[in-house]
Amino acid sequence: MSDSSTPADHSLVPTSDLSSDVLVAVGRIIGAHGREGEIRVKATSDVPGRFDEGQTLYVSRDGVSPEERTYQVAKTRSTGSKGKDILIISLRGCRDRDQALRMAGLWLCVLQSEVPSAEEGEYFHYELLGLKVRTVEGEDLGEVAEILETGSNDVYVVRGAAGEILVPALSKVVREIDIASGLMVVDLPEGLR
Repeated sequence: MSDSSTPADHSLVPTSDLSSDVLVAVGRIIGAHGREGEIRVKATSDVPGRFDEGQTLYVSRDGVSPEERTYQVAKTRSTGSKGKDILIISLRGCRDRDQALRMAGLWLCVLQSEVPSAEEGEYFHYELLGLKVRTVEGEDLGEVAEILETGSNDVYVVRGAAGEILVPALSKVVREIDIASGLMVVDLPEGLR
């Protein structure tokens, strides 16, 4: 599934191998784990096998632009106590706690070409972030700045000149999403502002 291959004796891949493909964030490094260079990652992807051994991950400060190197996953396990979205990942080439600590706050990314297609009427979070949000009446509300996963449905955090509005991801509220035009049209019920 990886676009670049790494010889067995090299654990890092120069980013110059990166094509003009766009990066998509699949997890955020939240800290070090242990003394052997493992990292704790909050996964933002639910694609099966995304963090399996041998997968290539691009490191990024902003989730879009690659850093100097990429890493291959050596081993992954979940933390039973923190929930299924927190993983402990061992990256080839990351051998000590200090190196893992320096990576805290960075994003792990994959090439957009490695992201599977969404089903009809479904969207990936990275596609929605940054969309301009307008009401059915034509009022500009701002843009989707964050997506909160609440369990029953996602909530879009829309930030604009009037402040922050929480928009539930429900079909009766979100009337239209046009990725190509970068627009989301919403019909806000009373009390949402």
